[in-house]
Amino acid sequence: MLSHRMARTVVTAGAILICSAPAAADEVMPRTVAVSGTGYATTVPDMARIDMSVVERNESLRVAQQAAGQATGRVLELLDRLKIERKYINTTGASIRPEYKWDKQRNEQQLTGYVVERRISVELRDLEKLGPLIEQVTATGVNQLSPPQMDSTRRREVYRQALTNAYNDARANAVTLAAAAGATLGAVLSINSGATPIVPQPRMRLQAEAVMADSGAESSYVPGEIRFNANVSAVYALAGK
Repeated sequence: MLSHRMARTVVTAGAILICSAPAAADEVMPRTVAVSGTGYATTVPDMARIDMSVVERNESLRVAQQAAGQATGRVLELLDRLKIERKYINTTGASIRPEYKWDKQRNEQQLTGYVVERRISVELRDLEKLGPLIEQVTATGVNQLSPPQMDSTRRREVYRQALTNAYNDARANAVTLAAAAGATLGAVLSINSGATPIVPQPRMRLQAEAVMADSGAESSYVPGEIRFNANVSAVYALAGK
């Protein structure tokens, strides 16, 4: 008796599957259009990051360390004169490495001295001080200076504007494709911004303009604009024929 009930259950389930298969086949997949868009927004930088190093070589490690420390002190004195707050200065980067030369007679390396490096990073919140800092810092003993990295305290706000522009571009592409297909654009089904949305990497640029004969070198450092790029992909429903 139990086996008979089980048999009826199996037959009934099979009938349901067989009947539902044609309905699934008749379903029409919704029409969609997938597009992408690009956009950008620019702003004038209001801050800069400057990385510099003091590198000293000497046969004596103590002498090299002392010279590097003195040069770092002179850098800090310059930054104080420029009224750059210490909270925007980082002097904790340091390294020491031995230097060798190959002794052919002994067929071995011979220690010749030491290289001491002190790295200094400055976050400059007043770009009026950029020229004076770059022009004067080499006199303190800094012998490695990276190009200033221009930045903006408005980076999130400006990047969101770039995202808006990228979305508008994507939607315009979708409207064009829908019209070409004889359809109308429906609701947006999905949006993807792709890249990191919060902290984008802006394109850095620093322009050095020609200086008039009666002006100083410090006034020749003119920051350009920072450009924030954004990419957006979206899927829209299509309506009509």
